[in-house]
Amino acid sequence: MRFNTLRSFNQYTNTKPPRHELIEIGEYSKDFLLSSPKVYPNFYRISIKYGLEKNDDKGYMYFSSPNQAIEWHTNTPWKGYYINLTEDLISNNQHLKYSFLSYGLHEALHLKGEEETTISQMFKAAMNEYQSENFSIDILVAYCNLMFAHIAQFYKRQFGERKEQYGKLVNDFFSHLDAYYTWNSGKNIKQPSVQYFAQELNVTSNYLSDLVKFHTGKTALEHIHQQIIISAKSLLTNSDFTVSEVAYQLGFEYPNYFSRLFRKITGTTPSNFRSL
Repeated sequence: MRFNTLRSFNQYTNTKPPRHELIEIGEYSKDFLLSSPKVYPNFYRISIKYGLEKNDDKGYMYFSSPNQAIEWHTNTPWKGYYINLTEDLISNNQHLKYSFLSYGLHEALHLKGEEETTISQMFKAAMNEYQSENFSIDILVAYCNLMFAHIAQFYKRQFGERKEQYGKLVNDFFSHLDAYYTWNSGKNIKQPSVQYFAQELNVTSNYLSDLVKFHTGKTALEHIHQQIIISAKSLLTNSDFTVSEVAYQLGFEYPNYFSRLFRKITGTTPSNFRSL
């Protein structure tokens, strides 16, 4: 089931209608739908929930992006707040487009005491503005921008504290990357992508790229390009393939794109590299 408007999603979840078509800020109520199969809201959703585990009153933040599947099942009503933002609002305020907005529900941010206090206060302030008679979209956007800047820092803290857990994911990425052309040898090979490795590792593309960058200083895409060039140099040195054939061997549909990437990273063309 897909929801193209905030209003239609609210009707589905037993929530009161939004006060604006582009943005909504609210608090979970006892009437909120307790269980749902996968649905696909066509907007960004940010939420903080408290006490999800027994004897645990910590805050957890969850994110989903337009048309990303979400589902939930809870026996008791949630406590917490949420923000819904349409693509149009984000498009008109590019400074709000943080990568964690597309992390997905299974890549939650676990807030610590002071962090939870900070985020909760921002939610409450933003909600108070939203509920005022003549609320300002500009002020709401400013609240969101400040909140998102804090969330980005809190994720960095979480990445650093969970080095063993996240380090395994990063190592798995490099293992998959190193073996990509070997595993796909003889197949109708495609150029490797962040999305491919994210699917293999059961995470979202943005999450994988941010995590890899945190641990290595480079994004997942930068590492993929480096691996492509390593493989390209090997083929150019140890085979009689033409440059176009090398490009096709590496999964490029258009050899010119391969040549541009090679030159961008190495400073020379594939042909010149071969003649060195």
